[in-house]
Amino acid sequence: VWQLSVGEQQRVEIIKILYRGASLLILDEPTAVLTPQEVEELFRVLRSMLNKGYTIIFISHKLREVLSLSDRITILRDGHVVKTISAAEATQEKLARLMVGREVLFQVEHPSAELGRAGLTLEGIWAQGDEDRPALRGIDLEVYSGEILGIAGVSGNGQRELAEVIAGLRKSTNSSAVFKAFSASIFETGIKGS
Repeated sequence: VWQLSVGEQQRVEIIKILYRGASLLILDEPTAVLTPQEVEELFRVLRSMLNKGYTIIFISHKLREVLSLSDRITILRDGHVVKTISAAEATQEKLARLMVGREVLFQVEHPSAELGRAGLTLEGIWAQGDEDRPALRGIDLEVYSGEILGIAGVSGNGQRELAEVIAGLRKSTNSSAVFKAFSASIFETGIKGS
């Protein structure tokens, strides 16, 4: 089973539960580590189960998914039910407001960063994962001073290993890899000392 994708492992678990005769399925953040395609497949399976009379509780902070899958939505805050509403009358904005108790901005402006010199350069980084399988395969990237570089990916796809290689906690398995970083003093970063 460990050789299956996370989405396939999840479907195996659902089949095992159904085989045992369960009529209620509780899913807590089931899409957290799934690819968009695996999410679509999971939702297809869940809708099929719904049509066969199964009861499903879908717990998630991903509002689009909750809206697309649910018939009714119950919002919890501080361990209390704030409200239960029909998915037809719900919007992302309304759900977010109920979840946090105030208006939530969905559009955030990101001004262009003024980039300085390369603060980190990685070329040809390879690293093994915990199960002795390649976790990083020829990673090349540069991060410049004055920049925040976001790393996106489904959990288990090398993000942790990349952070560990950069921090020096995991070795690159490629002897010809290039790893260059400059160190900024506390004065260059603008961080005030205590």
